[in-house]
Amino acid sequence: MRAIRRAFATAAVALVIAAWPAATASAHPLGNFTVNRAASLQLSPGRLDVDYVVDLAEIPTEQERAAIDTNGDATLAPAELEAWASRTAGALADGVRAEVDGTPISLRVSCATAVTSRGQGGLPVLRLEAGLAGVLPPAGTLTWRDANDADRIGWREVTARGTGGVALASSSVPSASASDRLRAYPDELLSDPPDVREARIVYAPGTGDDVFVRPCAGGGTAPAMSPDSGSGLTGLLDREATPAVLGFALLLAAGFGAIHALGPGHGKALMAGTLIGAGARVRQAVAVGGAVSVMHTMSVLALGLLVLGLERTFRPEQIYPWLGLASGLLALGLGAWLLVRRIGVWSLQGRRHEVLDDDHAHDHAHGDGRGQHRHRVPNGPVLSRRGLLTLAVAGGILPSPTALVVLLSAISLGRIGFGLALIAAFSVGLATALVVVGLVTIRAGDAIADRMSSRLGRLVPVLSSAAVVVVGVVLTVRGIVEL
Repeated sequence: MRAIRRAFATAAVALVIAAWPAATASAHPLGNFTVNRAASLQLSPGRLDVDYVVDLAEIPTEQERAAIDTNGDATLAPAELEAWASRTAGALADGVRAEVDGTPISLRVSCATAVTSRGQGGLPVLRLEAGLAGVLPPAGTLTWRDANDADRIGWREVTARGTGGVALASSSVPSASASDRLRAYPDELLSDPPDVREARIVYAPGTGDDVFVRPCAGGGTAPAMSPDSGSGLTGLLDREATPAVLGFALLLAAGFGAIHALGPGHGKALMAGTLIGAGARVRQAVAVGGAVSVMHTMSVLALGLLVLGLERTFRPEQIYPWLGLASGLLALGLGAWLLVRRIGVWSLQGRRHEVLDDDHAHDHAHGDGRGQHRHRVPNGPVLSRRGLLTLAVAGGILPSPTALVVLLSAISLGRIGFGLALIAAFSVGLATALVVVGLVTIRAGDAIADRMSSRLGRLVPVLSSAAVVVVGVVLTVRGIVEL
C-alpha cells in the first residue's frame, strides 16, 4: 500500500506540473490529419465563378512540403507557394464536375494563391485559395460534384448564391459559409463536421445579390487555428537546450503522457480487467506498463517514418481505424482466452472448496479441529509472457497524434534527439499512469475478494475476464465503424 501511495504522489506531482501548460495547448481545430474544403459557387449572367478553399492541417501540410520546397532549402518561400498553388489549382479543377441540364461546364483556373501559418509544434498549416471560372447558360439546373481527395477526412462545405442578374429558384446548399470559408469553424460542429460534396441549384434571370465577391480575395488570410497553438507538449521543442530545461521538459512530457493515459479510453479498462482476470501481481503490472511504453514509442516512430517516407501517397488518418480494430481483436482474443481459463479455474475451485469443507467438518466431528481455515485456494495462473505481450500491443499499438506531431516537428527543426527523448518520456508517463491504475486495481480486487464470500470472491476474476471481452467487442466494433 505504501508503494501505491508513493506512485500516486509521484503521478500527482507530474500532473500538477503538466497541468498549467496543458490548459492552453491546442492544434488545428479539426485535428492534425484533416484536409478541409469549401467551394463557394457564384452564379452571375453568363458566368460561373467558384472560390475553392483548401485548409490543410499540420500533417497533410508536412506531406506536401517536398512538393512545395522545390529547391530543397527547408523553407516554403512565397514564390514556391505560388507555384504550388497554380499546379494544385489545375488538379482541383480536374477533380470537380459542373453541369447545367446535363451539359458539362469547362472550368479554368482564374487565380490561385497559398499562405502558411504556424501550427502545432511549429509545423506549418497551409491554406490554398483557387478561383475556377466557366461559361454559364442563361437558365437551368446546375449540378456540382467534388471528387477531390475523397478519402481524406475533414470539413467539406458547398455554398451557392446568385449575383447581378441571376436569381436562385432553389438550392440544396446554403448561401453563406458556416465556417467563414474555413477561417472560423463553429465549435458545435467540430465533433461532427459537414461532409457536403454535391449541390443542385435551379437558377434563372432575376434579382440576385448586388455584391460580386472576387475569388482569391482572402489569399493573405492565414488558416484557421485555435489560440496558443505552440503550447503543450509540442511547445517544449522550442525551449532552450540547457540541462535544467531538458530535464524539466522531460518531466513535463511524462506528465502529458500520464494525462493522456487518464483521458477517455487508452486501455485503462482493458489493463485493469486483464490484470484482475489473470490474477496478476505487481511485477506483471509493471512489466505490462513498460511494454506499453516501448510499444507506443515504436508505433509513433513507425508511423512517422511512413508519413515522411511515403509522403503524399500515405494517408495516416486511414491507418488509425485499422490499428484500433487490431487492438480490439487482440483484446477480444485475450479476454476470451482468460474467460475460458477462469471459468475452468472457478469450477475447479468450487469442487476443491467443497472437499475442504467436508474435511473441515470431518475434523471437527472427530475432535481434530485445529482452527485451520483451508477455504482459500490458489487464484489460478497469471498471464504468460505471450499474454503480457498481447496486452502490451493492444494497449500501445495506437500512437498518440500529439506524439507524432512532436516527432515531425523535431525532424523539421533539426532536434531529432530531443524529440525522441520527449516521445520516450511521454510514453513512460503514459505507461506509469496505466501501472498506477493496474496497482490500484489489483489491490482493490484483492480487497473486494477478501470481503466477499469465498464463492462470490472466486467470481471476481471471471467477471473481470468477461469485462475484457466486452472492451474487446467495443473496440472491434468501433474500428469496423471507422473503417
